[in-house]
Amino acid sequence: MSISLSHLTKRYGPHTVVDDVSVEIASGSLTAVLGPSGSGKSTLLKLIGGLETLDGGRVVIEGDDVTHVDPRHRDIGFCFQHYAPFRHMTVAKNVAFGLKVRKRPKDEIKRKVDDLLELVKLEHKAESYPAQLSGGERQRMALARALAIQPRVLLLDEPFGALDAMVRTELRHWVKELHREIRVTTILVTHDQDEAMEVADQLLIMHKGRIEQTGSPTDLYQRPSTPFVHEFLGPTTVFKGEVVRPHDLALLAPGHGVIDGTVASITDLGFEVQVTVLLSDGSTPWVQLSRNEFDRLRLQVESPVSMRERDRRLETGSALTRATQLRR
Repeated sequence: MSISLSHLTKRYGPHTVVDDVSVEIASGSLTAVLGPSGSGKSTLLKLIGGLETLDGGRVVIEGDDVTHVDPRHRDIGFCFQHYAPFRHMTVAKNVAFGLKVRKRPKDEIKRKVDDLLELVKLEHKAESYPAQLSGGERQRMALARALAIQPRVLLLDEPFGALDAMVRTELRHWVKELHREIRVTTILVTHDQDEAMEVADQLLIMHKGRIEQTGSPTDLYQRPSTPFVHEFLGPTTVFKGEVVRPHDLALLAPGHGVIDGTVASITDLGFEVQVTVLLSDGSTPWVQLSRNEFDRLRLQVESPVSMRERDRRLETGSALTRATQLRR
C-alpha cells in the first residue's frame, strides 16, 4: 500500500517538531527514517499511525485519506523498541490477541497464528511465556503480533534499540528476509545508519523536523544533496577544505599526490585501518584503508606520505604500485 504525506506539521507549544513534510512512499517498500535525536522521526511515525494529532497536512494510504481516522481503523501494525507483551499469555496467545479482538473465527485464528509463528521461526516457542524468550525472540513475537491483523502498513520505531549489537545484526538480516516474503509497506525509524543502509529500499533523512533528502541508500551515500546528509550518512573527513569520504582518499609516496605529510596516528580496527595524516598545510585528514591495502603499504607513525583523492578510473591494480613506491 502506497503512502502519501502532504505538508505534515506538528507543534508542541512554540516548537515545531515536524515541519511541512511531504513525501511519497512506494507500495511494498521498506523505508528507513534516519536522523539525530530530536529530528522528528518518531513523531512522524506516530502521525502516520494516528497516535499523534496533526496540526496540518494529510495522510493518504493507497488513495484513502486517513488523516482523521482513528488509529484502530487505519489497518496499521505497530512495533516499538519497548514492546510490552501480555506476560500472563503464551507466545501463541499474544500473537492471537489482535485477531480475537476482531472476533475472528477460532479455526482462522489458530491457522493464522501457526503460520505466523512459522514465519518468524518461533513455532517451537508457541506455548512459552514472554519471560522465557530472549530479547530477539520477544521482538520476533512482537512483529508476528503486528502482522496478525494483516496490516496495510507496518510501522517500526527503533524495534532493535534495546538489543545488543550481535542480536541487532542477526535481526536486521532476518527483517530484510521477512520483508521480501510478505512485501507489506514498512517504515522503520532508526538511528543506526548501518541498519538503515542494509535493510531499506529508500532512506528518508530528517533534520530539525524537515526532510533533508530521500532516495536509495546508494544515491544518498554517493550523492548527498546537503552537507548535513554527507556528514550524517557515513564517515567523513576534510581534505583541502572539502568534506570527503575517508575511503575516497589515497596515500602514495611523497611527491606523488597533491600534498605531502606524515602519518600522525594509526588505529587498527581489525577489518580496516584508519590512518590520520598531518599534512603540510596543518590539516589532519584521516584515510580508511582495507586490511590488505594497509599491509601492502607498510605504514608506520611518522612515515612520509602524499595524499590525493582517488581517481576510480585509475585505481584498478594501482594498490601494489603505491605500496612499491612507499617502500622506496
